[in-house]
Amino acid sequence: MKSKHFFPLVFLILTTILIGPSTYAAGWTVFVNKNGIYKSFDENKDIVSTFKLTEKTPKGSFAYYRSCLGYLDGELLFYMTKDYSTIALNAFNNKVVFVMLSDDTKTILTQEDVDTYLSNYKYSDSEFVRNLNTAVSEKNIRKDFVEKSLGVKAINNTITDEEHGYVYTFTGGILSSYKSSDGLSDDAKKVKTDFPNIFNDIRFKATGLYGASTTRVLDYINGQCKYFMRIDIDFISKAKDPSINYNYALLYCILYEGMTLNEFNILVPNAELSSSVDNYIIMTCGSYIFTFKNKVLVKK
Repeated sequence: MKSKHFFPLVFLILTTILIGPSTYAAGWTVFVNKNGIYKSFDENKDIVSTFKLTEKTPKGSFAYYRSCLGYLDGELLFYMTKDYSTIALNAFNNKVVFVMLSDDTKTILTQEDVDTYLSNYKYSDSEFVRNLNTAVSEKNIRKDFVEKSLGVKAINNTITDEEHGYVYTFTGGILSSYKSSDGLSDDAKKVKTDFPNIFNDIRFKATGLYGASTTRVLDYINGQCKYFMRIDIDFISKAKDPSINYNYALLYCILYEGMTLNEFNILVPNAELSSSVDNYIIMTCGSYIFTFKNKVLVKK
C-alpha cells in the first residue's frame, strides 16, 4: 500500500478489539445515557440482557457493559480519550450509549462533560465500513437495532441508510450484506469524509467534464479518489503543478504504473493517442508520455 495518508488519530476502537478477557474497567465509573441524562450504571436496574456473556467475559469489562445494556458487538463503536476514558457510540447514529471514566471519583456526568470528551472525535467512514465487514462476518448487527437507530423501517429485509450512503440487507433479522447506495466507492467515501475540499474539487471537475452522465461522473470521482489514496503523501503536493492541475490520476500515472487504458481515458480525458503498435499504445498528455502494454500502464 503506497498511501501514507494520515487520518487523525482519534482512538476509535471497534468493539471486537475491546472484548478480550484481559480487558477490565475495574475502578472506573460507568454512566449510562438515559435520554440525555447520564446516570451511574446500576446492576439492579440496567442489565437488560446478557448477549454473548460467558464465564470468560470479565465483570466490569467493556464487553460486559455492552452486553448488559443489550447490544451486540457490531452495534457499538468505542472512542478512547487521551486519559483512557471510553465512550460507547451507536455505530449508526453516533449517539452516546454509555461512558466509562478513568476518574473513579467522579459522581456526576453532564452533557457538557461528554461534549468535551468528544471534542476531538471525528467520524471515519473507513472505520464504519470495517465494522460493517466484521459484523457481516460475525453476524452481530440486528435489523431492529438498525431500524431504531436510523428511524426507518426495513422493506423486503433491506434498509437504505441515506446518511452513510449504504443499503443493508438482512437475513433472519441479522445483517448479511451491504452495498453503496450513492454510487461512491469506499475510497471516495473516505476522501469525502477526511478530505472534503479535495472531494468537492474532484466532484466539480467531474460534473464539468461529463455533465448529466451520472455513470461517467461517478466513474471519474471514484477513479480520482482511488488513485489519490494510492499516492505517497510526500508526492501529493505535486498535484498543484499547472501541468497536472490537481488531476490525481494523472499524477499517479507519472509516478507509478498499473492503471488500465480504460481508466486512463476516463480520468485523463485530455490525453491523446500518439501511436499504437502491436500490444503497445503510447498516450501523451502535455509533455508527459505514457506507455500501455496490453492496455495496462507500464514504465519503460
